[in-house]
Parts: sequence; C-alpha cells; structure tokens
Amino acid sequence: MVKRKPYGEGAHAGKRQKTSHAHEAPTSEDVHTSRQLRQLLSFEQDLRQSRHGLQSFKILLDSIVNGEDGSSEKQEMVVEYLEAVKPREREDEVPVYLPDLMETWGMASQMSNENVMSAVAVVLALLLRVISANVNLVPYGLGICRTLLQKRQQELIAKNLSADKGKDFIISPTLRLLREATSLDGGTLAAPIFRARNNTFKSLARNMGLRYLGEGIEDTKRPSVRTNAIQFLLSSLRLLHVEAKRDLLLQKDVVAALMRHLRDDPPHLLYAILDTLRACVVLDKKLSKDVKIKLLNSHSLTRIASLYGYSHDKAESKDTSGADRPSVEEAAHGFLIAACTDPAAGILRSQHGYYPEGINPDSLLLGTNYTNSVDFGIDSIPWMNKFEDDVPVRNSLLAEFIQTLRPWSNTKQSELLITIFEAAPELVAQYFSHKKSFSFEPKLSATWIGYAALLYNVIQLPIPAYFGHSNNYAQAPPPIAVVIGNIIPAPVTLKVMTRCLANKSGLISFYAIRMLVLALQKLARILTMYREASSSEDSLWNEAARRLIDDFYQSIPDIKDIISHYRTISDDDLLQREATSRLLLLYYEVIPQLALRAKFDVSPMLLASIQKVEASNGTGEDSVMALMELEHLCTLARYSPGMRWFARTPGASTSPFTTLLRLCVHKTMDTSQVELTNVLYSVADESQLVESRPRKPGLAPLIAALRKLEDVDPAIWSFLDNCAERCARSPIKYLEMVEEQLDKAGIGEDEEAVCCPLMMTIAEQVSFFVASSPGKSSLKALAQLLSEYLGYSKAAKVNKAFLVAAKELFAAGFEDKKIAAKLSIPKRSTSDASKQDAQGSEDVASKHSPSNGVVNGQSNPTITTKFTLSPQALAERLAVPIPPSKDSALLKWSTKTPEELVEEGHAASLIWLLCSEHPSIRREALTNIAKMAAKIKDDSPTYEDRDQVWLLLMELVETAREPILHVHAPTKGEEGQGQGQGQGHDGLPSIIAAFAARALDVLSNPLHPLYAKINAFLTSGPSWAPDRVPLLRAILQQNSPGDDGDVHARGRYYAELSWLLGLLLDGLRTPADVAVVFHRRRVFERLLAVPCNPYLGPGLRVLVLRVLYRATEIEGGSDTLVTRFGAVAWLVAQKAAVGVAGSGSGADGEANADAEAEAELYQALIRRLWDTCDKERIETWSKGGVRRLAEL
Repeated sequence: MVKRKPYGEGAHAGKRQKTSHAHEAPTSEDVHTSRQLRQLLSFEQDLRQSRHGLQSFKILLDSIVNGEDGSSEKQEMVVEYLEAVKPREREDEVPVYLPDLMETWGMASQMSNENVMSAVAVVLALLLRVISANVNLVPYGLGICRTLLQKRQQELIAKNLSADKGKDFIISPTLRLLREATSLDGGTLAAPIFRARNNTFKSLARNMGLRYLGEGIEDTKRPSVRTNAIQFLLSSLRLLHVEAKRDLLLQKDVVAALMRHLRDDPPHLLYAILDTLRACVVLDKKLSKDVKIKLLNSHSLTRIASLYGYSHDKAESKDTSGADRPSVEEAAHGFLIAACTDPAAGILRSQHGYYPEGINPDSLLLGTNYTNSVDFGIDSIPWMNKFEDDVPVRNSLLAEFIQTLRPWSNTKQSELLITIFEAAPELVAQYFSHKKSFSFEPKLSATWIGYAALLYNVIQLPIPAYFGHSNNYAQAPPPIAVVIGNIIPAPVTLKVMTRCLANKSGLISFYAIRMLVLALQKLARILTMYREASSSEDSLWNEAARRLIDDFYQSIPDIKDIISHYRTISDDDLLQREATSRLLLLYYEVIPQLALRAKFDVSPMLLASIQKVEASNGTGEDSVMALMELEHLCTLARYSPGMRWFARTPGASTSPFTTLLRLCVHKTMDTSQVELTNVLYSVADESQLVESRPRKPGLAPLIAALRKLEDVDPAIWSFLDNCAERCARSPIKYLEMVEEQLDKAGIGEDEEAVCCPLMMTIAEQVSFFVASSPGKSSLKALAQLLSEYLGYSKAAKVNKAFLVAAKELFAAGFEDKKIAAKLSIPKRSTSDASKQDAQGSEDVASKHSPSNGVVNGQSNPTITTKFTLSPQALAERLAVPIPPSKDSALLKWSTKTPEELVEEGHAASLIWLLCSEHPSIRREALTNIAKMAAKIKDDSPTYEDRDQVWLLLMELVETAREPILHVHAPTKGEEGQGQGQGQGHDGLPSIIAAFAARALDVLSNPLHPLYAKINAFLTSGPSWAPDRVPLLRAILQQNSPGDDGDVHARGRYYAELSWLLGLLLDGLRTPADVAVVFHRRRVFERLLAVPCNPYLGPGLRVLVLRVLYRATEIEGGSDTLVTRFGAVAWLVAQKAAVGVAGSGSGADGEANADAEAEAELYQALIRRLWDTCDKERIETWSKGGVRRLAEL
C-alpha cells in the first residue's frame, strides 16, 4: 500500500491554499484626503492591492452612512474624489464614470476573483446610497448608473447575479446596487434598468428562493439574498410605469418565487410586500385586471392567507416612527379584504347573486310548443332543480381560494370568508356544496364553536337586492336549492339540529336556537321579496315561495322538538328561554302551516312567565330578559288556536288574561309594555269585553283606575277575573244589557254612543261579590275602584247617560248604603292614563276596524273623502289564485311514505289531477289513487290513520269512476262552455276533489273540529254524490251557539264554517262547477245567507266575498249570480248596512273613512259583476237597473 502523503503536499495542498486565500480578510487604511482615495482606487494589476483600496473606501462610506464623527469632512472628500474622476464630455464617446473601479471589476471578473467582484458591488451600492442622500450629488449618481447600464457593466452585473447559490456575498451586494440605482432620483433610471432586464433581472426568480436557513428570524442588518431580491423587485414595482410593471408581473416565475416562502420572511419584509402590492398593484387603476390576476391568483392568495397565525413580529411591534403598527396577521387580513372584495382589484367579478352562472332568468326556454303543452309551473324551467350538488359561479378564483381557508380555527379567516360571501353571494351555496368534510355534529370543542360562529354569520348575511338580478326582479325566481343554501347552509341538517337541541351543553343548544331564529327571520324577508316580485297570484314566484317553504321544512326541527326543548330549559337560563320563545313565535309568524300541526297550550308557560316577571324587582338584565320572553309568549298566545285566555289553570288564582292585566297595572317598565298592552286590548276586543270601534278607549279606563289604587285586594282581582270570563263566555247577553240601558236613557240606535259590555258584567256581579262576605275594606276598595273606573270612562268620552245608569247599577249591588253613597263619577283627565295604554288602544282599534272587519287594517285617519276602488285593488283584496295541477305528481308519490303522502301534499296533488283537462291524465290519476290507497292499506301497518285515509281514497275512486271512465259527448246545452278557464271537458267536479284533498288534512288531526263529522260521512256510504257539496247541510243547518253557548262551542262552529267556505272557494273553478253544483244545488243561496249572522267574524265575511269574486272570474258566473241569486241586491243591502249614506254619517273622521272604504268594497264588487256579465242580456233583464247601480 502506498503511504499517504503528509498534509500540505501535492495537489491537495494547492487546493487548500487557494481556498484559504479566497477567504482571507481584507486589509484597509484610514483615508485622509481625496488624493489618497484616488490613489487607493486606481487600477492595479495586483487585485490584493485593489481589494485593499476598496475596503478602505467601504469603511469611509460606512462612516458617512452611519453618521459618525467627521462624516461631513469625509463626505466633502468623496465629493472631491467624484469631481476629480468625472469624465470629460467628448463627442462620439460615451462617458464612463469611475473608470478605475470599472476596470478593476472587469479584471476581477476575468480572473474569477469573487472577493473583488463582491467588494466593487458593495462600494458602488454604498456610494449610490450616499449620493441619493444629497441632492447636489445626484448628477454624479446618474452618471454612475448610466455607466452601469453600458453593455460591459451589464454583463458584469449579470455574472454577479448568476453566481452559485452559496455565493450570497456576491449576489446580495449586486441586488442592493440595483435597488439603489433604481430608486435614485425618484426612479429616473428605473425604466432603462428594466429594459436591460436580461442582465439586470438575471436569475431574479432563483435569487428570491435563496432564503434564510438559520434558526429563528433573520437579522435585519444582514438580510438574505431573498430579502434583497424582493426589495429590488418592490422598488421596481413602485417606480416603473404601467407597461413595464405589466411586463414584470407577467413573469410567472418571478410572481411564484415572490409568494413561495412568505411565511418564513421577516416582518419588515412582509410589511413592505403587502404595502407595495396593495398600493402599486391592487389599488392601481391604470393596471388592467388581467395583469392583477396574474399576481393575485389562488396560489398567491393562499400563500398570503398562510400569514394568519404569523408569530415572528412580536419584536417589531413598532414602526420607524415609534407608533404601534398592526401585526403581520392584521396587515395580511387587510390586504386580502381589499383584494377579494374590491372589484377594481381584478379578483372579484360581477355576479348575479342567487342566480348561478350560465342561466338567464329572463329567458325561460319552455319549449317551442309551450302554448299547447301541459303547464308544469316551476318544474318547466330546465335549470330550476340542477344545482343541488354543484353551483357554477363566475368568481371561480375566489371559489378555489376560499376552499383553502380554515375559518373555524381563526377569527380573521372567518371574517375574511364572511366578507367575501357578502361581496359575492353566489359563493355561499357553492362553498358548502364542495365542503363535504364540513361536519357540524354537536361536540363542545373549540373547533365546533368556530363552526357554529361561521354558520351563524353566514345565515346573518344580507340578501342581495333583487336576489342579484340587475335593476329589478327577474321573470323567474332563483333556484330553490341556492336560496335554501343561503338561508340555512348545507351542514345545518335536520338530524344535526335535532341532536344540538338534545345535547346536554347549554351552549350548543343556544347556538342551534339562535341559528334557527336567524334562519326564520331571513326566510321571512325572502318571502316578502317573493311577494314583491310576483306580478300575479299564479306567477312562478308564488309557486317558488311554496316550494321554498316545503323544502325549508325538511331542514329544521319540528315545532314539537322546540316545545320539548323549551320545557326542559331551567328558569335561571333566561337568555336561552328568551331565544327559544322568540323561535316559537317565529314558527307561528313565518311558517304557521308547520307550527299549527302541534297541539301547543301556551297557557301554563305564559302564567309561569308572568309570575316570574311579577316576582322580579324590575331592574337589571335578568328582568329585561324575562320581560322579552313574556312579550314573545303573549304574542304567541294570540296566534295559538288552543290558547284559553279566560280559563284558570290548576294552582292559579286568576286566568291568564287577568294575570297579564295585573302585571300591566303593577309593572311600569318601558320594555315590552306596549306589546303586552296591545295583547290585552286585542284579546278584550276579540272576546267583546269592550266595543270594537276605532279610537275607542278599550281597557284604558280600567287600567288607569287600577293604577290609581296603591294596592288592589286579591279578592277584587278574583272578582274582575270572574267578570271577564263571564263577559267573554256570553257577550250577547251583556250587549243586550247595554242596549237596554241606552233605551232607558232615550239614546237612539243612530246616535253615536260609546259603551262597555264589561261594565255591565261588573254591575251584574257586584251583588254576588257582596254576598260572598268580603271584608269591609275590600268593599270600600271596590267602591273606590268603580268610582275611578267611571271617572276615567267619562274622560275617555264614554256616553254620560250610560255611565250614570252603570253607577246606579253599581250602587244597587251594595247592601251597605254608606258605601254605595260613596260611588261617584269623579272628574279625571285622559292624561292620567298611561301613554302606553292609549297607544295600545289606538293600535288595536285600528287593527279591528271597521265594525265587521271586511276592510281590516285599511283605515287611514287622514282620509275624509270618498274614493274609488280600482279593479286591480279589488283583485288584490279578494282574488285567490287557482293553483295549477302538477302532472309530475303522477310519478312523485310512489317513493313517499304514507305520512309524507298526506302531510306534504303529494296525495292532494294527485287528487287534483282527477280534474285535469286531459282525459288520459284523469284516467292515469284515477289508477294511481287506487294504487296509493292499496299501498297505504297494506304496506304501512304503523301508520295510525291508514284505515281512514284508505277509506277516503277508495270512496273517491268509486265516486270518480263513472264521470272519468265513461265520457259522454257534450249535450246541446253544454256546447260552448269550453272557453272558461281551460275547461271544456267531462271529469270530476272540482268540489269533490277539493273535499277529498282538504279531508286528508282533517283525518291527520284528530283534534280538528270536523274530525268526527268527516269520519261519520265516510262511513255513511261507499261513494259520494258528485253534484253535491259534502257536509254542506251538516255545517250550515246546525244551530250557532252565539248567544248562550260556551266559548269553545262557538269557536268550534266558526272553525267548521271557515273550513266549509274554504272548501267552496277551492271547489269553484269551472263553468261546470257553477252550473252543476252551485246553481243546481242552490249553493249560492246558502252562501249569501251566511253573513246574516251579526256575530260573524271579519275573516269569514272576507271568505264569502272571495267566493263571489271567484264566480265572476268564471264564464257565466256573473250572469248566474245576478239573474238567479240576486247578488246585486244583496251587495246593495250590505252596503246600506254599513251605515254610510253618500258623504258619511255623524261619526268621527276615521270611523267615517273606514265605513266609506267598506262601502266602496261592496260597490266595487257590483261593478265587477257588471263588467264580467253578458251586458246586453243583463241590461234587458234588469231594464238598466244593474248598470245604474254599477255607475254609482
């Protein structure tokens, strides 16, 4: 084996010595004169000597830059040197500044002396920095920079820039030199430097990748190659003109390198990057959007978003001026907000809100033969059901970017996402349709809370104007799936929300409740916009609204689950109790169809809430929350059909009505006071405790009298409770007592006399109260209360004679004459009553005027003159659209369960196809109904109502078999009737289909008033008479329990009557319905007799008028009403009954205006009959009478 040579010998020794020489520290000397400096920098063949001179010059320049002692003298020395080496101007010669330095640089490059190559770049960069600080030296600097742009120097710069990756001591000074040259004199030479980019921007992308690899953050005094390269790039972006900036940004490798290692960059560099890009790119209006997108692509945005959570900026919390600067995270957040939400930035493109990309809602492609095809309604729009799994968007770049965010882990990212959603609503549904991993299963963790906060904010997003369509509503509504995705995002499913409500954590259930509240509020706003967009009742918007509600049902828990959750909430959790009560109220206000399915008695909860508020001290947040909960429950009680206002619950001393009255008397808080008072006035008005007239006192005198007493005896509260219950149970009795007292006082029926039935009830019950042997103090208190009641009633303009009679009746009930003698009618001022009471009385009076409520809510106190109701306004009040039958029901029912068939309306839709104008569809529907009945009977043993539903469907099949399967040719009398409403065919009468469809709802609700009657009807025979109205006689011929019946019997009767009038309205659709059913069976005659009931509610009167209006929409209907049933004379009589004769009566202005409005409604219906009848025939038949009445 050959012996290894000792160290220092051979080739290896030469290599080691060369390497050692390359890293030898430079020598230097102090410079005292410019001449010495010139000698040091003169060109030498010996590069060691050149390096010595360069190092000496560097130390001199460093001292000037750092402002050391004697820096001014040293700067003068530099100026003298520059002047001495300044080239002379000669023709045809390009001046070369600092020729010795340039020669030294060139020689070092030829000999590959990296130390000198680096030293020259360092010295030139420092020299330009010194020159840029002195305006007088700028010409020298420009000359040096122009010398650098000469071909030879460009090649030297390029060689330095393309040095090996490990030679940062060469690359960094060269980049600093280029940055100083670019920035000199405000960027005078920035453009020439960029034009030489083949050399000056050599290896820029590679150099931006040479980042700091040490531990921690890099030192600002020793920046890495990446830092220097990025600073050079940013200087160029700040100073270049638009075209050059465009060319620079179009270099993909440069943009990618800039964004690649952002998270590892030092804070000061990140601030510079974000500020420069925002000012010089994002906000530069001269720069085209296409160029901006080259920089701000999804990759770049994702890299910038990675700065969320950046933690290296704690040491640089202050800027150069000493002021606190935002963190890097905040700076990045502000940049992304500006870039993603400002259309000028180029990222955000114009979009159409809830309308996906690629559809035109104003151009509905319904087929070339649409006029002769079957109308499928909203199902005929090809794109309406296409966007359940994916939603195409215009902002594809943003859509790609937001998928990379983690909004559940960072509040800034969540805020950014919500801001993007607000700027581009089209992204909401698309985001969640692609976010399949987004699980909202309840689990109390920071991640779940982040999810919940995000979803909460998404639901809270505003709705774009016109749903994103420009200027106005489109012809077609947006896709249902997109709208649902914006109301309640895809992760919020029925299953998840039900689990959230059942979770033991109060925070999880509270989040779920709040999200449901927001979703229902948003649904209400959207439905309002749908109503605004619908041009007619049968428009696509109305059908879409119904479909939207149906789909919304499938995403939220049933109200039974909400009620169960509400009952489990502890009394101390006031915040959640208030939110849940608000949610229950929204169920009744926004989706009453779903809410009314539950049999919910709100009385116990209302009483408990009232007692809680009574027990509170009236101050603090807890009391306010309790009052808000009470307000929601009171309003909810007004909607709930099962609410018993005057029934005492076990353990309660008074009914809910009196308990609420006591609360309003004792509590004087502003919060919820108006709403609670309005509830009292409304209940009193509906139960006829007070007169139902506009601007009448209502309960205000009684409340004011009770407040006048410092403390009301519990016995008196029980007495008032008993009086209210009796008056509500038998109002006719006490109204007759009022009339009796007025007759005794000689007040005629035509005179305006304000009275109060409740006062008569009190007068009747005083003797019984005295007979119950109360204490003498209670009797005195009652006498004082009655006196105050009379006094405030007089101040409220109640008839004086009536009050005197009431006072005498009060006195007659007291056995103690001394106490009776104390009764009086003191003088009181209306200002003594609460302002809230007055407001409540006014509000409720306006809601329930005029007397029979046909024109409910349309009064205006400023109207004092007559007006004419236009045909359009009449249609808005009385027209009810006929929903089109959906042929798709032939297929949809087969995949549904029996519960879904009945509750979701699939069975009803199939039943209505029995009335289709196409014989083939009628026969197919008949077959499918028979199959549906068999499916319900045989395949659904767990369905509770299967027997009744099967019986109903099979009897319907038997009834429809003859008119559908045995079609006969039209008789002579039937010819020509095919022009009305698309009906010129034989088929099942509409009244039979309407009865079957509505009876299904009754059979699914055993508590319905008609449940027993419909079951009895179904068991009475195997089929029905097709030309008769089922249950018509059973409902109309029963005695009304108006006078002496109890409240429940009266309510049940009017509920049945309302159901029957709705049936008549649904069953009146074709000329055949008018002729065969309503005319032949004299249904109109029975209908016109219904309003003769003086106690008929306003809603039922409106239903009668709507049936008449529906008849005028059918060919021949108006002729039948006029000639066969005297409808014109009936309307004239109803108009006269209002009490208005031409210019009005002696009532006050508002009451007179209300009466005129109601009279004009009847007059408008007369005009409608005349406009839609056969005028020539009716003119001859009535000898011009109908025409004259219509022209009044």
